[in-house]
Parts: sequence; structure tokens; C-alpha cells
Amino acid sequence: AVDINAKAIIVASETGATARQIAKFRPQMPVVVLTGSASTARQSFGVLKGTKCTLLHSLEDTHGAISECIESFKRDGVASPGEAVVIVHGHTAQKGATNTMKIEY
Repeated sequence: AVDINAKAIIVASETGATARQIAKFRPQMPVVVLTGSASTARQSFGVLKGTKCTLLHSLEDTHGAISECIESFKRDGVASPGEAVVIVHGHTAQKGATNTMKIEY
């Protein structure tokens, strides 16, 4: 994220382990955690520095939530159209399934 000058990082995580791994490096850009677990949301919001959390009903369909999050970045002035946002998630909504990192502009 630093090398490509990303404006934000979005993490979809069931347990919050991936969010902890990213937050420990204290990135200068905002980190948003998308989760379906209320306890993970509380931990991410209260314990992890520089993170915000969004509680979802399920992580089965994260594409809509990710698109909505990117649009809110554009509305709030965090990122402009054409600027990079890093997304970290898994293809299945289960513990230990984070296996994908992609960059959207």
C-alpha cells in the first residue's frame, strides 16, 4: 500500500487476525475492517490503532460492501477517482481464509 501510494486499505475479516496483522505496521492511510462478527468489530474499533470497523450481516458477499466503502472514500475526500485502494479478503467467509489482495482504482 505504501509503495503504490494507496489512499486506504479495506480488510474483510471474520476473526480480525488479518486486520491485526495490517494494523501492527501503523499505516498512514485509513484501514477499514469489514466483519460479520460483533466481537471482532468491537476489538477492531477499540484496540487496533487507526482502524474503523463496519459490521456486516455476512461476509459471503463482500463485493457490494467493498464498492460501497470505496464510494464513501470518494464522497468523503479520502480518495479521488483513479487513486489506489488496497483490498485484502478471502474467497470464502471462514476463519483463516484470507488469501487475496487486490488494488482497485
